[in-house]
Amino acid sequence: MKTCIVVGGGVCGLTASILLKKRYDRVLLVEQGTAVGGLLSSVKDDKGNIYDQGTHIPVTTGIQEVDDILFNFENNETQWHQFQRLETGNYFAGSWDLETQTIDARKLNKDVYHIGIGEFLSSVLPSSAIDIETYLEETLGPTFYENLAMPVINKLYGKDVDKKRLSTSTSINYFGANRIKAFDENLTRILKQHPEIDKKLGFHKSSEYDTYLKENNFSMPYYFYPNTDGVQLWISELVNKAQALGVEIITNTQVKKIFESNGKIDSVELSNSDVINTELVFWSAPPVFALHAGELPIHSYRPTFRTAYILHATFDKPLNNNKSHYLWNWDPSSEIFRITLYDNLRTEKTHSVSAEVLRDKSEAEFTLNEGVEDLRNMGLVAEDASIKSGFVQQIENTFPVPTKEFAEATEVNYQTLTSAYSNILVSGRFSGRCWLLHDVLRFAYEDINNYAN
Repeated sequence: MKTCIVVGGGVCGLTASILLKKRYDRVLLVEQGTAVGGLLSSVKDDKGNIYDQGTHIPVTTGIQEVDDILFNFENNETQWHQFQRLETGNYFAGSWDLETQTIDARKLNKDVYHIGIGEFLSSVLPSSAIDIETYLEETLGPTFYENLAMPVINKLYGKDVDKKRLSTSTSINYFGANRIKAFDENLTRILKQHPEIDKKLGFHKSSEYDTYLKENNFSMPYYFYPNTDGVQLWISELVNKAQALGVEIITNTQVKKIFESNGKIDSVELSNSDVINTELVFWSAPPVFALHAGELPIHSYRPTFRTAYILHATFDKPLNNNKSHYLWNWDPSSEIFRITLYDNLRTEKTHSVSAEVLRDKSEAEFTLNEGVEDLRNMGLVAEDASIKSGFVQQIENTFPVPTKEFAEATEVNYQTLTSAYSNILVSGRFSGRCWLLHDVLRFAYEDINNYAN
């Protein structure tokens, strides 16, 4: 019997277990939590309305074998809403831009804008800075950094964080703080022909990004969302598919000890005292746990975590936006940074919304009234709309502040683990190689194929 152990039961671990079951007789998926799914879970309020634990909209990877696993279900047409364009937008300087998440510098005071434009156009050399503050000052210019990017960083990582300690190698691209709008569409199109300006100017419309993908022969993505349920339905579908293939899923269990010989893992001992012989370990949990189980050196760094507060609310009237699937709020007047609009994602119209806030542990808890007031002030909720139900979900230790020390520890621990054992594949965000889920899944697929070959 050829056996493979998959550690971590998120989407990456579930997908990997299905891929690996085609190559191994026995695949055992080990998850330390009470259920698989990781961050992709859904919750209900006291009226039965369903919300997600954050904005999670499944998207294809462009790899047919992986996408068949992720999205080829028997009830696709009736249970899933499929769409090709992800509609987003952003709120900044008191108004909405429903074409892109990119901040528009033209909303600034004219004097500030003109100073910023001069700095922006004179900054055409590539930056090798490894901290966010220096990188953005050298690319966007000091004025646009201070007035556009810094408020975003404060919202995400805290006003008191030392910006020079924040690494450029983590989530800066994901949140879009390194790109802006600054000119009209025609001039932007011309300026983006310069490679360094292209890196810091965003598209004006999502349709322009679609055109860019087609011109560069990238596969067009498709997005999926359950018609009447939350994203946790996706996890349930993947679990059913894995178990139908014979994948064994064990929850409330950890890898307690790793046994090896000649740089190869022979077996692992689980926290339930079972010892499993294995030919391959696919690790999609934090590498530090594997280092501990293998009694390997650990680059110890205790990151600072932000506490996530997710406002879930349902109203008696539709929201004032029937287009966007999710929105970004970059205006410093509100701590909310991302909003999910469920009426635009699924066929069931409940007038429900989720809004996310990050605070330090020492700060007061974010309240339902605060969140609803912010949504009204942004014009997203009608003045005469009343809240029917809702609550604020608090999740601690979910968002590490991406300091240079954190990035270094992640890289060192990844290298230590992968060089110690010839038959371990380390994937997921914890590998430090990527941030977005579809990129994580692409890496996992490539790692599995390369190992098999």
